[in-house]
Amino acid sequence: MKFIQKKRTGVGYSKLFKIHKAKGCYENTQNDNSKTPKVTTRTDILKNLLEEQGYICAYCMRNISLDNATIEHFIGQGYVDNSGKAIGKIEDTNYDNMLAVCHGNFCKNETHCDSSRSKYQDARPLLNISPLNQQQMNSIKFSQSGVIYYENIDDKTEISFDLNEVLNLNCNNITNERKKIVKMVKSSLNKHKFDKKFAKKELEYWEECNSSYKAYCQVAIFELRKYI
Repeated sequence: MKFIQKKRTGVGYSKLFKIHKAKGCYENTQNDNSKTPKVTTRTDILKNLLEEQGYICAYCMRNISLDNATIEHFIGQGYVDNSGKAIGKIEDTNYDNMLAVCHGNFCKNETHCDSSRSKYQDARPLLNISPLNQQQMNSIKFSQSGVIYYENIDDKTEISFDLNEVLNLNCNNITNERKKIVKMVKSSLNKHKFDKKFAKKELEYWEECNSSYKAYCQVAIFELRKYI
């Protein structure tokens, strides 16, 4: 996971803002004088989400695009608070409640990210970990073997369950990909005798977005910061 800064700009955001204010539904928006469902609103929203995330999944950090990404609601659509208020439905069209994520089909027989979370929507419609929360993201760590874990002891139990079970971010394929990043970074640092100037240059490389981030970039960033 990597911290995501909401930009609230773009065509998709503008369209959704009006829909949310009118308490409408972007899935059912139609073209003027047409019975054909308007599909561009959802596409525009997803495009804006991808742009602000640097085209990586908000959960596993794999590279994604319009063709293989979906819109995820951080506050699940079925979430009801203790007073009985249907918060999930209210926040359904709130741009600040949306993330772009992968379909979760990278780990063969195991699901992760969106597909894994869908199994918990009724029992656990509200995640305890959010890539929109910078303080929480500061407590996300990666082991040398590629395992993602949460360090802050205060809320570690619930967040660890979300990482390992709800989102299944330590499934074998994803863990192995993160491990490769760690090994690659360590190998480069070793060749340059763990020189701080080189480490800073490498950090800039992995932090740079341009139009997109490199897959699993936060793993490299986390590792490199140890040597600066």
